[in-house]
Amino acid sequence: MNKQQIAIKMVEYASNLLGLSDIEVYFKPKTFFHFEEVSAIFNDKLYYIIFNEDWLATALPEEVALTALHETRHAYQKANIDFPEYFIGKESKQTIKQWKKDFENYNRPNENNIDEYASQAIEKDAIDFAWKIITEHFDVKLIKDAA
Repeated sequence: MNKQQIAIKMVEYASNLLGLSDIEVYFKPKTFFHFEEVSAIFNDKLYYIIFNEDWLATALPEEVALTALHETRHAYQKANIDFPEYFIGKESKQTIKQWKKDFENYNRPNENNIDEYASQAIEKDAIDFAWKIITEHFDVKLIKDAA
């Protein structure tokens, strides 16, 4: 299985776990991204994930899986905001309110703001989700601090 297939399969897997459907996956060169080191992004207006093809070329399969899980979690977060009737009781109102605030005031990553970017509630949640799925569902023991 090549890395694009891993990305697609992991988005499908996470979508099924989270009760999502129709999350499309695209691949673009690094020049497409505002910060070329970005591995992937979730488009919160159109509900699709775009992977950086140049990053994929050098990424480990495990990194691709983690990134796919992470970005799919962002789709879940946004779906809780946009379609709350489908997710009643899944997340607290306070959590959804914070996610909404984070999406509205999103702090995109760049070389000067990694700490601010990573401290956002939606990023913390997506990171935690990705690692939880990898370690619980795939019985992989990884060093989380290396991510």
